[in-house]
Amino acid sequence: MIVSRRALLGGGAGVVATSLAPRPTPASGRAPYGGSIRLHTPWPLASIDPHRIDDAAAALFGDALFETLYAPDASGAVVPCLAEGPPEPEGKALRVRLRTGVTFASGAPLDAQAAAASIARARSRGAAAWLSDVPPPRVHDGALVFPLQDSATLLRAVTSPLVAILPPRYSPERPDGTGPLRARLDGGALLLVRNTVAAGGPALLDEVDVRLAADLSTSLRAFESGSDDVGWLGSFLHDPRQGALAFDAGAVAWAILRTGREAGALDAPGMAQAFADAVPHSALAPLVVGAPWSGGMGHWTGSPCDLFVRDDAPWLAELARALAVALSGPSHEIAARPVPPAELAHRRSTRAFSVMLDVARPAGPGGLGTLIGLATADDAASAAALLRSPPRGDVAPRVATRTMRVGVVGEVRLQGGRAPDVVLPTSTWGRGVDWGGAFRRRGG
Repeated sequence: MIVSRRALLGGGAGVVATSLAPRPTPASGRAPYGGSIRLHTPWPLASIDPHRIDDAAAALFGDALFETLYAPDASGAVVPCLAEGPPEPEGKALRVRLRTGVTFASGAPLDAQAAAASIARARSRGAAAWLSDVPPPRVHDGALVFPLQDSATLLRAVTSPLVAILPPRYSPERPDGTGPLRARLDGGALLLVRNTVAAGGPALLDEVDVRLAADLSTSLRAFESGSDDVGWLGSFLHDPRQGALAFDAGAVAWAILRTGREAGALDAPGMAQAFADAVPHSALAPLVVGAPWSGGMGHWTGSPCDLFVRDDAPWLAELARALAVALSGPSHEIAARPVPPAELAHRRSTRAFSVMLDVARPAGPGGLGTLIGLATADDAASAAALLRSPPRGDVAPRVATRTMRVGVVGEVRLQGGRAPDVVLPTSTWGRGVDWGGAFRRRGG
């Protein structure tokens, strides 16, 4: 058995009491320390903002850079991360004390004021619905004081990656967090370097070198040749790489279809999912979009239109082209139209489009996090109402969106091939790679 990074390197404070289980006992084995891995990814790397619901880079690499007040451990129990201990009852409020001596990778100190400002920033962005049951905290005596008494509600809210704690005046172009790796963005490259002042202990690797793939062949070609250690969505383009192993860290987000006001009568709740379901799984399967779905063989019934998609995300653009072909019919053609991210954001905010392909992240763990993430991508106010009165049991994503103006096209999965000596553990969230805990086996 291999010790986790946090157990091995001495991160974290005491365990949350009552309903929250203790951390697992460290095992006797030790993961190798040092080394680097290199990969290409068909997703934009120019900025990372963990508070955005549509930030694919944050979905893929955010857990390596940012941490939350509380987080799940390997057993799924919620334990303190940047908090010192469990929420403490204080009259009709809950007090959360922060760990002392913690700094961001830049050296800026973490204190209650910074944490309160970060939570406010998250609330103004993608976490608006997810935090709707938790009033803003006040800062008193160096701690966060939340005016509510339900610790379960508070813990559910602040463990979300959408509520990651960031420093004041955070810049997505210069990511700064308390996670096991620190980031340096340089054009089409993201260099993740061991953060020696990480709150939960630094990463096992020295660095993770991530480059932007210009197309879906770039990563496979680089992995096949041996220049990359990880292959995106597969192991080779022409000939298998000797000893290559598969990995599957699951879905980290969803590709979603939006309808806009230019779709006319088709801009109605449920229509986006109906059209997404009309696409045969086989038409999108090469892009690794998740398990098959029922339905298929339908077509767009509106006027000829463009399918807008951002032009700096090769995987999403390729999905848009496949989607447009599958949905087009005589006199009802759809053409994929890549546009700059700024234009896409403007059209999304004004709803000046017929159809759009976008990304949505989960708002939190489990089925509820899935539901609220998709609902937030549609409408934050409706998502907040849904959080207050959620359906019983887990609802499949493609079912949940039948009452929304967004539809699930497929999963954004982190899977493919890896070099035989590279170990990519799954995050404690159950989705995505734990880059801080990744390592290379000795003698591999």
